[in-house]
Amino acid sequence: MLIPIGGIFPTITSLPIIMMVVPAVSASSATSATMPNGKKPKRTTNNSFNKESFGSLFCRFFYMNRIVITKTILLLFVSCFAFVNARQYTIESLKNPSTNQQNIALLSQVQKTIDVNRKSLKKLQWLEVEKNEIVKVCIDGKIPVWETSMNAAIYSDSCIVFQVPTLIGVDSLKAYFRKDGKSHKINLAIGLKYLNFKNKQVLLGYNEFTKDQLQRWFRLFENEDPERFASVSGTYLVDKYPITNCEFTQVMWDSIPEKSTYQYDIPVKKAHREYLARKKASVRNDGCSVHDTAASKINLYLAMKYANARSIREGIKPYYIFSKTDHKKEAILENSYVIRRLAFSEESKGEFILVSINPTSDGYRLPYLDEWTLFARGGDNKKRAPWGDSTATFEEASKYARFNTKPPRDTNGYYYAEPVGQLLPNGYGLYDIFGLVRERVLLRKPLFFNAGYASCFKGGDYDDYWYKIHNGIYEMAESGMNSGFRLIRNIGNNAKWSEVKD
Repeated sequence: MLIPIGGIFPTITSLPIIMMVVPAVSASSATSATMPNGKKPKRTTNNSFNKESFGSLFCRFFYMNRIVITKTILLLFVSCFAFVNARQYTIESLKNPSTNQQNIALLSQVQKTIDVNRKSLKKLQWLEVEKNEIVKVCIDGKIPVWETSMNAAIYSDSCIVFQVPTLIGVDSLKAYFRKDGKSHKINLAIGLKYLNFKNKQVLLGYNEFTKDQLQRWFRLFENEDPERFASVSGTYLVDKYPITNCEFTQVMWDSIPEKSTYQYDIPVKKAHREYLARKKASVRNDGCSVHDTAASKINLYLAMKYANARSIREGIKPYYIFSKTDHKKEAILENSYVIRRLAFSEESKGEFILVSINPTSDGYRLPYLDEWTLFARGGDNKKRAPWGDSTATFEEASKYARFNTKPPRDTNGYYYAEPVGQLLPNGYGLYDIFGLVRERVLLRKPLFFNAGYASCFKGGDYDDYWYKIHNGIYEMAESGMNSGFRLIRNIGNNAKWSEVKD
């Protein structure tokens, strides 16, 4: 919707017509006047007037009516200018939301104010906001027109108030300056962190065995993902929290059938019962709380389907392409994976499916192992985890991660996760990257102790021993196993990774 400031344009454009009509009526009245005795005045002829040139007549007429003509010309100029601006900034099919009482009520409910420098709009601008939040954005300059699809209301000649949508993703608003008439786009990262790296060095991998151990064992073993430094440049959007149950239910609404056709009560069938119950207890497109409970019963196939659904919802090419395969075993191939096809209900008799990567897509996806490590470290290359190293206490770890030896269980015997975002974030503002739920991470190459599976689990969960969890550790993850996850986007596929040599 376009939101024009004020409503003066129609009034101004009508003024010249009124001003021009009044003199014409007055002149007509003068010609029909009568003498006091009731007789009409005689018409007389001025011979000297007849002898005057046309130019003289025009000059005399202009002089006698100079005030009215000057006002009329001036008003015509003003009305034309206003009309051009009105045409430039108004779309008739869109209603001005500033007259909507619900939107006007937003003005008194502002939860966050963000000031934007006008010069910064020359570059791509990203603002981080939360779901359902009521935000006021102000620019240091007058904005005659704002454009947005969100519920919004004008706060002042340079500020707008709007309510953020209810699901994680990207939205935007546009500001029009009167001077150039061009729109300046402001992107909103909803429930996402905007991270722009420029030659950022990060410590990757984990040395499970020391050099002395390797030498003592005659190098029969080696570190499968050895420690190393890498330099990273690229722009990422990262989910601030693990995906919640409400988010998954709303986005995957049409993929949750009324009945599951699996013969045996396998984990995915148990997960279907839970999400069907959540669906029946929900309203489609209803609001999701920022701090809803974390999803913990999602297999790899469903996580990829959810990622594609997020991309499609925002008009982005899906990252994952699904096709049939004759493979009978999970595998990592060149730019593709073979995984188990486990939807909430059997989609075909084929147990495995080929998942290819769309190289032209910068859509939502699962992070790769090195990417997850980059985000988990939060800019720190020394600590084993956000709470420190092995000398840290349980109390210190509990400030950042939720661990418990007796997690709550549901009727199926599975533990259910608590709300996201209740503890401290890491250095990049990411919550619950350790503890609460283990997160699914894709692999670019097989890991020896992961049995060749396409993904692994990172971060530990509610049920893990906290002192064993750190940046480098992982858990084996067959594609049919359940877990939590968070998504990322590499905007423009512009990420460049290079090894930093000693």
